[in-house]
Amino acid sequence: MRRAVVRLMCRVAGCGQIPSRKDQELASLPPIVCAVDDNFELPVRVLLHSLAVTHRHCLDELRVVILHDALSLAPRTRIRAHAEQLGLRLELVQSPPVDPRFPVWRRFTAAIYLRLKVHEVLADESRVLYLDSDLLIMDDIRELLTQPLDGFALGAVRDPVRPTLGCGGALPSWDHLDFAADREYFNSGVLLLDLDKCRSTGLLDRASKILAERPEVARFPDQDALNWSADDNWLRLDQRWNTFAMSIVARRADYLHSAEHVVSLESLLRAEEVASILHFSGRNKPWQDSCPQSRSRDLYRQLLRVVERSVR
Repeated sequence: MRRAVVRLMCRVAGCGQIPSRKDQELASLPPIVCAVDDNFELPVRVLLHSLAVTHRHCLDELRVVILHDALSLAPRTRIRAHAEQLGLRLELVQSPPVDPRFPVWRRFTAAIYLRLKVHEVLADESRVLYLDSDLLIMDDIRELLTQPLDGFALGAVRDPVRPTLGCGGALPSWDHLDFAADREYFNSGVLLLDLDKCRSTGLLDRASKILAERPEVARFPDQDALNWSADDNWLRLDQRWNTFAMSIVARRADYLHSAEHVVSLESLLRAEEVASILHFSGRNKPWQDSCPQSRSRDLYRQLLRVVERSVR
């Protein structure tokens, strides 16, 4: 079994702390931000649980902010109770309603757009790490939280399925927008944001404007709009900070890896073995019966069962 899985499951099982890198003298770390609605209450709690068990030795350094615009009372109560049980500092923050012009589809609910207002809602923060809810934290992420952004407003990981626009599937109108086929495309599930830079450059505001005025151009709405707005001006983060569970994606009957000439499927499957953040991106989520079997899916379900028993 891969090292990261052993580390995570030992911690979940209470096997004791596995030694980590020597703690650095860290100032207050930027908050970890998620955005949820009622549908993603349980997944975000799985994410929080994985965060807590991989950071038992430094929980007091972490802050979590959950953005929502219409989260029901019962999910709010359970999220708070679970965070308290885990020893995580967590704040639930009400976000303004999402612009009704933004496209909302079955897979893409209004909650995905809350990240586009984080610079306004968290007005006192200068930097955040945004995480989607369908993730597992596999290892210490303080290195990511303190990663220099080198003057960029945004740091992200290149999308493994559609690493360039020419691979297809992302920003369908790219060729009509005079974008180059080899322009790299990032996944928005893990975003390291310099909020001061976002405010001064208008990065997030432009993305919102694109969605409001040109909703028809987007297939992955928030992600396409952010890539368009960033204009290829973003920091490339190491793949381990947003590694797709490709063992699930590749088992879909209709999956064709069209990016083989850019990044091989074999290399992506190997990357899954050493992920620091594992992302269950795509239509098949590990908590769904339709999800193909894989070791990553089974790991997620093990943790899910722990979480389901923790707070009811």
